[in-house]
Formats: sequence, C-alpha cells, structure tokens
Amino acid sequence: MKYIINKTGYTILLSAVLLGACKKDFESLNTPPENPTEAPTPQVYNAIISSLPIVSGEYSVMNSWLYPITQQAIVTSGAYPYDNAKASVWSDYYRAMADYRLIQDRVHQEKDTTVYNNVYAMLRTVMAYSTFKVSNYYGDMPYSQAGYAPLKGASGYRAVYDKQSDVYASILGDLKWAVDNFSTNANQVSLGGYETFLQNDITKWTQFANSLRLFIAVTMYDKNSSLAATHIAEALTKPLLADGNDIGLWPTKISGLEFQWRQWSFSANCYLRMGSTMWGLMSSNNNKDGSGIFDMRAKLFYETNNAGEWVAYPQNPTTTTPTEGGAPYSTDRFIPAPNWSKKGAGCIYSPVNLYFEQDTKSVPEPMLTAAQVHLIKAEVYNRGLGVAANATTAAAEYNAGIAASMNMWKGLAFNSPVWVVGKPTSATATSAEISAVTTNPITKYDATNASNALKQIYAQLWIDQYRQPFDAWTLQRRTGGLTPMSTVNSGYYTANFGTYQRFVYPDDESSYNYDNWKAATGGNDKNTTKIWIAK
Repeated sequence: MKYIINKTGYTILLSAVLLGACKKDFESLNTPPENPTEAPTPQVYNAIISSLPIVSGEYSVMNSWLYPITQQAIVTSGAYPYDNAKASVWSDYYRAMADYRLIQDRVHQEKDTTVYNNVYAMLRTVMAYSTFKVSNYYGDMPYSQAGYAPLKGASGYRAVYDKQSDVYASILGDLKWAVDNFSTNANQVSLGGYETFLQNDITKWTQFANSLRLFIAVTMYDKNSSLAATHIAEALTKPLLADGNDIGLWPTKISGLEFQWRQWSFSANCYLRMGSTMWGLMSSNNNKDGSGIFDMRAKLFYETNNAGEWVAYPQNPTTTTPTEGGAPYSTDRFIPAPNWSKKGAGCIYSPVNLYFEQDTKSVPEPMLTAAQVHLIKAEVYNRGLGVAANATTAAAEYNAGIAASMNMWKGLAFNSPVWVVGKPTSATATSAEISAVTTNPITKYDATNASNALKQIYAQLWIDQYRQPFDAWTLQRRTGGLTPMSTVNSGYYTANFGTYQRFVYPDDESSYNYDNWKAATGGNDKNTTKIWIAK
C-alpha cells in the first residue's frame, strides 16, 4: 500500500488519487496508474467511493466506545483506546477530498459542464455524506480550503478550519444542487462500470441526495431553524427513499467488496453484549426463555448466552460489576455444527449476533435507510419543522418507519447465505410481527403526548441505526440525550462514557497545521468539548 502524503500533514495531502485502491474493497476497478493526477475520471470517482467502507480503527472504536456511549449495547471490559480512530477517519476523508477537488477542477475546465451534471451531483452527494459524518466526529474541520494541495501547490497547504455551522450550510447547498441537477438526459457523461455505488440509478441517486438533505436539515434544525426549515419544506416535495431502497454498502451489489475489518473488530478484543437499555425496548419482561420478546429485531441483533438464555447485561452496573467472559466471537463458531453453541461457560450475557462478524460478504453496512427517512419525517410532523405539525401524519410515519426497519433487518438475515441459526423463514416481516411492536404498550405511538411520542420516534430511529452507532451518537447529542438511556446508576455512565462529545484531531494537525489547529481549538483540543449541533 503506497500513500502519497505530503510532509505538511493530513489535511493538505497530495492527491493520492487512487489510494482507496489499496483496500481489498473495490480492487477490481481501482488499479492505480503511475501518475494519480492523470488517472481517468471514472477511476478517480471510484477511488472516492472506496473511501466509504469503515476501516479497522473506526470499527474498534464503534465496538469499544460508540455502542456503550449510545447505549445501543454495552461493553463488559476495556478494549481499544477511544482515540483509536481519530487518524484513520481523518486521513481517509481528506484523501477522498483531494480526489474530489481534482474531478471538480476537471469539470470546471470543460466547455460544456452540463454534460457532467450527473457525475458532479453524485460526487457532491457522496462527499456531503462523508463530510456530515466526519464533522459529527470532530466538529469544526478544514473544508472550504481543504484538498487543493495537488492543484494549488504551496498555497493549498495548511487549510483553515471551517465552523461546523458553515460546513452544514455548504453541504446542504451541495445536496440541493444535486437534487435539482440529476438528469436522465442521454447527453450525460456516464461512468459506466466504475459507478459501483448505486450502479448509475439516477432515480435512486436523487432519492438519496434529497433524503440526506432532509436528514441533515433536521439534524441542524435547533441550531439554525430558518435555514433548516427551508430545506426541510422543499425536500418534502421531492423524491425520498422508498421502502426497500436502503442506501448502504452492499457486498452483493459491489463486486469485490468484503468487510474484513468488521470481522477483525469482533474477533479481536471485543467485549460487546446486549445491554438492558435495548432489551427494555424489545422485551416486555426479563424471562430468560425469551418469551417476553415482542420485537423480532432482538433476535437478529443479538443471540442467547452459552446456556441458550436471553440475558441483558446491566447498562449501568452497580458497585458489583457482573462477571462476564467466554468467547462468543471466536471464529471457531463459524461452523454451525457442532461449534455454534460453544460460546464459553463464562458467556453469561447475550452477545451481538455472530453473523455480523461472520458474514462479511453479504451483510451490508447501512448508511441511510428508508426507515430512517420515515422516522425523520415523523419528527418533522411531530414538531412542526418547516411545515405545520400534524400528529396523524407523525404517527403514520412512525409506524411506517417501524415496518420498514423490520423488513430491512429481516431481509438482511434472510438473504444471507451464511445465516443458519435463527434464520428467518421469509424476507419480510409479517403483519403480526409489525403489529407486535406498533401495538405494544412500550412502543405504541403516544398520540396523546407529543413530547413522549417524540422520544418514541427517537427510540425507533436509534434502534434502526444499530449498525450506525456514529449516527445514533449524533442523534443523542443533538437531542440533548432524548435517546434511550438507562436511569439506573447514571453515575456509572457519566464516569465511563458520558463525557465524550467528539474525537480530538489527529496529532499531525497540531504538528504541521498548528496555526489553524490553534485557531480552531484555542490550543486545547478536548474530547469533552461539545460540537456545534450538540445541546
């Protein structure tokens, strides 16, 4: 793997255009030429797409920190450092940014730029997604002046940090442009087989861009309601993701894509277990035989302990920390018979379903699902964001979100050739399975209390984001902690997880981009500093 990195730091990387080709993912379409800056545009585009998969450091922090921070699960022992992802997430993003600037410059030099509208709209959409995610990790970040070093030389070095508020405004503008300019006109330049992400499906691209625009606008609403409301109102009049059109990285749709780092993140030092917070939203009691489970997603997200029992680890253990061990993520268990049930005698609590670790070739990593769009719309109509509040519409979108989520997760398991134990018998949720959630007293939409209903909306969004704990973390921070949280021994949570608000910047930033780093941090870069969207 060869990186083209300039000595002045990660935000001012030389292009490294096809750096993503070094990953196993996308390798069949990503053979780098000798001179990256002269690589054909389709290859550069695909290099940007290859920056999307989660890599080792980020996976390790997800499993060790983001799950317990969001309370979507709990860890029973220490593992990897909280800062384990700060450099890789940053560098991957800015390598993609340099590639984006290169294509941007090429398009601007064309006599007729309009024939590149689809290519440019795709790139704006992908970079908006990546920028949204990265800014929610770090807060302020180099953006408007970042990635230009390959084009401007010395003047493109040491990029200034943009305020997160400005970054949000910029990517919303990019998404509006993309939605308005995607075209089915035959004159559009095609990337052909290099468009590995959505396979040139302009309808789906438009839905993705517009849905992402809605999602981001709602995320920032409480910080800039006037700008957000404008985008929300317009996005609601344009195409959004339909049920079944879930956006993510699907190995079955992208040739050569395999999540090997995901497997590593479980089999190496993973102490993740089902916590009582998630369990309380999926089971009406603590019966170990699972008879209280009313949400079938519980059996897709988690599995029984070594004794075949459903047991949730206390989200906030009391002074006596429960003993937990075993080896539920051992690759020896990949052989269903006779090894599946052998999780180790010390595995007393329910682990995450092994198939998320084992099936790296068909189980996807979601990015934005139809369920999440329904639930964001439920929030919009519950609160009256950009449109008049409508309790009836909010309830309908809430129930539609639950159904779409259950269908996606059940279909994911059903379509996995590796999934054997507990495999669903159909790809879609039955009406009885959906009704079990929408009518249960715990999760039935509270039409009589808008505040309580809003918490229910957040809870279901939080559940659907099970493999997106970074987005659940953003939801938690921007709502001021209205996502599901255990009220038992809250001091434990505060002491161990509750103070984390962001990633600190990579060390190279303070070394090689010091003046701009200091202007952004005041010389004191802390993970306890709230980012702009946080309450």
